[in-house]
Amino acid sequence: MKNRLLALFSLQKLPFWGVFVLSVIMALATFVEKSHGSEYTYSHIYGSWWFSGLWGLLVVLSLMGIVKGQIYKNLPLLFVHISFILILAGAFCTKLFAEHGYVILNKDTDCSKMQADADTVELPFRMRLDTFYVSYYAGTNAPADYISHFSIMDKLSGKTTIGEVSMNNIFSYNGYRFYQSSFEDDWRTSILSVNHDSWGIPLTYAGYVLFVLAMIWYLFSPQNAFRKLLDHPLLKKALIIILFIIPVSCFSQILTKDSLSVNKKQAKEFCKLWMLYDGRISPVTTFAHDFTLKITGKTSFSYLDANQFLMGFLFFPDKWQQVALFEVKDGMLKEELNAETEKAALIDFYDPEGNYKLSKYWKDLTGNSPKTSLLKEVEKLDEKIQLINILHNGSLLQIYPQKIDNDVKWFYPTQNLRTKDEQKNIKLIRNSLLSYYQAISVNSEENAKLALETISDYQKANAAEVLPSDLHRDIEIFYTNVNFTSILFKINLTLGLLSLLCVFFLADKRVKHADKIFFLLLILSFIVHTFSIGVRTYIGGRLPFSNGFETMLLIAWSAMLIAVLAGHKMPLIVSFGYLISGCSLLVAHLGMMNPRITPLVPVLSSPLLSIHVSVIMLAYTLLAFIMLNSLISLIQIALCRNKDVGDTLKKLEQNKIYSLICLYPGLLFLGAGIFIGAVWANISWGRYWGWDPKEVWALITFLVYSLVIHQKNLKLFTDLFFFHAFGLLSFSTVLMTYFGVNYFLGGMHSYAGEMQFDFTIILTTLIGLVIAGLLCISYRKYKKIIDSYLRKSQE
Repeated sequence: MKNRLLALFSLQKLPFWGVFVLSVIMALATFVEKSHGSEYTYSHIYGSWWFSGLWGLLVVLSLMGIVKGQIYKNLPLLFVHISFILILAGAFCTKLFAEHGYVILNKDTDCSKMQADADTVELPFRMRLDTFYVSYYAGTNAPADYISHFSIMDKLSGKTTIGEVSMNNIFSYNGYRFYQSSFEDDWRTSILSVNHDSWGIPLTYAGYVLFVLAMIWYLFSPQNAFRKLLDHPLLKKALIIILFIIPVSCFSQILTKDSLSVNKKQAKEFCKLWMLYDGRISPVTTFAHDFTLKITGKTSFSYLDANQFLMGFLFFPDKWQQVALFEVKDGMLKEELNAETEKAALIDFYDPEGNYKLSKYWKDLTGNSPKTSLLKEVEKLDEKIQLINILHNGSLLQIYPQKIDNDVKWFYPTQNLRTKDEQKNIKLIRNSLLSYYQAISVNSEENAKLALETISDYQKANAAEVLPSDLHRDIEIFYTNVNFTSILFKINLTLGLLSLLCVFFLADKRVKHADKIFFLLLILSFIVHTFSIGVRTYIGGRLPFSNGFETMLLIAWSAMLIAVLAGHKMPLIVSFGYLISGCSLLVAHLGMMNPRITPLVPVLSSPLLSIHVSVIMLAYTLLAFIMLNSLISLIQIALCRNKDVGDTLKKLEQNKIYSLICLYPGLLFLGAGIFIGAVWANISWGRYWGWDPKEVWALITFLVYSLVIHQKNLKLFTDLFFFHAFGLLSFSTVLMTYFGVNYFLGGMHSYAGEMQFDFTIILTTLIGLVIAGLLCISYRKYKKIIDSYLRKSQE
């Protein structure tokens, strides 16, 4: 017993105990922050002396481990470890010597002091704001950037320097770095963050660069583990049998055709008009799609497409009062609305006097009352009703551009036009939609066409320089109507599930060339998905990596890319590529994320953001491959028969090689992604690490997975069952980083979205129970497999 304890806490294992302890503390700290706030968590944990001491102790133990394990003989590996020591040394210097604060600049007075927490720091120069302004995306009111021009007067030399800062564009002067932080509504005052960190940033950045270069060197170095894995003989013998089938799904609803809207052709022509929507100029079709999705949960309603659905509410509101659209689950609420069926109509939400029945819940919704299931349902229904009311008052339909003071502003038909410039086209703005309605009411296609042409010509005459091209409009309408996400998730997920069934239940001879066919179909799916991302990029004018929906698209694309590149060497990866991409697209399709294409807020308008998100998502995809590979391995253990013991152990060893091949580049991409994000944060906010929950969980994920590559010191990972069980369970850190932070912990990195939290808890519990059951069964079976294998070896 004593010898075991000594081995467990030997010098070579102490650094890993340090990693484990720090990971647990950081994980708990994110939940403390959820309940007690960021300031409390930083002062008691992240900023405390003991937390810094633990990191310092880890550095000392690591240095001792480097010497003891003679890592210095392997230069790439040595530099990887040194890079982390440099990063921690930089963080330590930042903590001790860096100055952080902000300056308030205005046009009337000079500023010579920096506000740093509760202190005021005298600066060696004076500053004065020259100009501040906001730039907008062309033809919209969406801010593209916030820009400050200022003068710096050196107190010693008297020399004046002109400076400019904007979002993602810093200005440096004598070691002081200035960042655009905020501004006052009068536009005569600008607030800049200030950072003076002469030692911390250079050391930290040097560590970032060294890590990336050392990891690349390590991966390509012939004497190291990764290159040896690629040449492993088991890879050359691997063969997985896969089938192909195309799923067909069709759903329909029945609705009596009672003149609820116009015909498809007329609706299509109307929705080709341009409008200002979500800070972007887009065809009305895009708004119609989002409106229909918000109200019905689908992109169509019965025989009506999204364009017809929108026009029905826009031009025939009285008829839509009677249509049962809103699903009501709560029995008490259903009784209160007097809904005769499972769904309520718009008219059910108002009493005979026209009073809104849900208004009595507003106080509870806006107050601190706990969100009961009734309140959650009321909140969702109220959002839909209010959206319809806003549509009816006309304020959503900003289709009338006017050029005012060399700027294009968009107006809706019922808007209060005050100035002379705004009123110059008031007759057209007030009457054109009425003319169109009168035409469609009497089925006059000629007059309807004329009314649309009048609006279209007006848009071109007043906003020609900012309107996208007709090609842009047609491509956006095509993208909106096709719904690539829905199509691809059904195909990829079905193929992935069927391929796994083939692995377990079909013999090789029965489907001899299915793996090749399946691989070619994966390439086709990858091309289609790449095309859809390219189209979205063209429409938005930026790489689509800015919100939850778009990052799920990126994960799907990364999964297919990896499967395409590695499919010939490791056929099982093809199956995983289908499953991961299908699940990612399914999550996006379910509406948990926001599918709208919106302009980037200024702070996100940086090429570093695109690189950061791309690299991180690629890392998560590789870790997802490991998780699926481990899951398959545990299932193989559970299903193993006595006569297949040798083959099962061989498959487990082969799957371990697959996982390790994914792990090494996965750690490189994850580390590089974290560091690129840190550089972006430093450029945008003046700090490269802020202990945001997502930053913390990304670091935890990196530390947890880094344990696996230390098999020389951590012998547990040489055990096949433990290796694959760890590969499955450790993916929970990825899920926590992406979903847990986004929808539970919050923070600067959370993506806005809707999620049924109660349902998520139930689903997570069920999955956890299934995995626990699988682990128990596979562990007992693995012990029998090992015993059987040893007996056969002795015989």
